[in-house]
Amino acid sequence: MEKAISEKTLALSNLSRKPYRTASLAALVAISSFVLFGSLVLASSLKSGIAGLRSRLGADLLVVPKGYERGAESVLLSGEPNYFYMDKSVLETVRNVEGVQKASGQFYLTSLSESCCDFPIQLIGFDPETDFTVQTWAKNRISNDFAKKTGEEFLLAGCNIVTEHNSVKFFGSSHKITGKLSKSGSGMDSVIFCDLETLQNIFEDAKARGFGFISDGDTKNKVSTVLVKITENASADSVALRIKEAAGDVQVIQGEKFMRNFSSKLSSFLIFLYAISILVIFITVLSLSLVFSLTINERRREFSILRVLGANRSSLRNIIFCEAGILGLSGSLTGIFLSALVILPFNALISEKIALPFAMSGWGEITVFALLVLIVSQLSCVLSAVGASVRVSKIEPYGDVK
Repeated sequence: MEKAISEKTLALSNLSRKPYRTASLAALVAISSFVLFGSLVLASSLKSGIAGLRSRLGADLLVVPKGYERGAESVLLSGEPNYFYMDKSVLETVRNVEGVQKASGQFYLTSLSESCCDFPIQLIGFDPETDFTVQTWAKNRISNDFAKKTGEEFLLAGCNIVTEHNSVKFFGSSHKITGKLSKSGSGMDSVIFCDLETLQNIFEDAKARGFGFISDGDTKNKVSTVLVKITENASADSVALRIKEAAGDVQVIQGEKFMRNFSSKLSSFLIFLYAISILVIFITVLSLSLVFSLTINERRREFSILRVLGANRSSLRNIIFCEAGILGLSGSLTGIFLSALVILPFNALISEKIALPFAMSGWGEITVFALLVLIVSQLSCVLSAVGASVRVSKIEPYGDVK
């Protein structure tokens, strides 16, 4: 025990005598830990976001006006306010296509006035009677019939929507939220859904107050998207082709293909994150190995004296490994802390800036990632000290390295 304490004390003393070098090496470890921890958390959050988007999409096909598929994707992925319209007759046409089990329309409302809301928002009107996606996301199942009986508006808010006294304010009026939607990590978390009657009332009230709109708010004759659920044995490709032939100037987005293509693009981004992490760790190990090796020449006299005082070869090696361990522990803890300080409080901002589905990892996953980074950093530092430990073990009393 005394021997172990002595080795640790000597290692600490050696590091404290060279504060600038020690700080530089610890900073190098901190940078690699920062990058690795951040990459793991971001990758996990993006994967969770994709899973949430997949479950939240709920439709096999999404019918939009021709040329507006990217606009629909931006609403799904980032909740970015957008608008596009087609004649509502498309909805009935789609319902009559062979292979279509269910079809429900949605209407996107976008304002021209910057001061319309307390925050940027996408309002989406839907039909609760035919809807098979939105209401299934509600934390508490509240039907549109309940809202009608109580004379209240029917609004469902995404989990990122900040409410005050269970209300939101936009277009100069306060509106009570009927229910909140569960978290998905997609753009749908920043959207407010309401039934078409409520949307029409909001539009008319806002227009009377002087707010300008890109759309005319004609929810009775227009629709932005049509969500389609196909029958069990139907082929998505075949149904999509029949819809395009029947409806004419429309674009049909296949939910599964969209998710596969998006997942493929995201995989490339994740590979880039992992590659950067591996590169930074490799540079850290190489740099530490070089520094440890060079310092052995400077410390030959120190280690020779220790040999005279009775230290064996194993003790000298342990001193080197202790120094590496101390650097690894201090650097990795600092890197993990700083990375968490950037990612955790600002995860909503990160999600908004990268414009990708992003569901923050839970505390259990974050703890596992922190422990994993700690272990990897420690092993990297110990590995970098192997060469130096072999050289120092060859030092003889009053002798040189052989």
